[in-house]
Amino acid sequence: MLRKLKFILVPRLLKLLTSLITATCKVRWHNDAAYRQQLKSGQPFVAAMWHNCSTIGAWAMQGSGITVMVSDSKDGEYVSRYAGLYGIETIRGSSSKGAKKAIRAGLAVLAAGKPLAVTPDGPRGPKYLVQSGTLWFAAAAQVPIIPLHIEASRQWVMSSWDGHRFPKPFSTIHIGVGEILHISRSQLLDNADSAIDRVRKAMLDNVRYVQGRAQPGGEPPSGDPY
Repeated sequence: MLRKLKFILVPRLLKLLTSLITATCKVRWHNDAAYRQQLKSGQPFVAAMWHNCSTIGAWAMQGSGITVMVSDSKDGEYVSRYAGLYGIETIRGSSSKGAKKAIRAGLAVLAAGKPLAVTPDGPRGPKYLVQSGTLWFAAAAQVPIIPLHIEASRQWVMSSWDGHRFPKPFSTIHIGVGEILHISRSQLLDNADSAIDRVRKAMLDNVRYVQGRAQPGGEPPSGDPY
């Protein structure tokens, strides 16, 4: 009974907190023309976002028609219900639990012409390391991968494995779109490591770019943002 009550209350309280904070924030999108065109065209794609900005990511993706893959776990239940409050559909599963079910559901989403959002380093990390499932979704459905990342000019950074972040009141939220990638089945079969490295590099380049926009001075930091 207590767990069921938590599943109801926690997502609603988190959404309330998110709504109160984001109402005080400015929002800046970067390099988003191709992303918006992809949404407008109704063509499916895989949106790749690091786990550490997935909470604010649900707020950022509301109204986009993107379906989100969520871990088939207790924590995933909170996330699924929280995303649902923004009208976002979710499918459940991960590389460690419910993988086959998640793969079938994810491919069905893409086959229906809808975009799918995944966290390549979720649900347990390691941080900023891409798991191959993200690439196989895109390759099997023959759709592009579009990196997304979110940083705020002032934000809380948690002590969790992923360094989860959340905007502070009156900050500017920066949402960046990275290089659009096309990964084929043959590329994965010939050299999966090279394809994974390519996606990881594009995602990290986007992290550096967005961090540079979010921080005073506007210059992207050098080196991997670990």
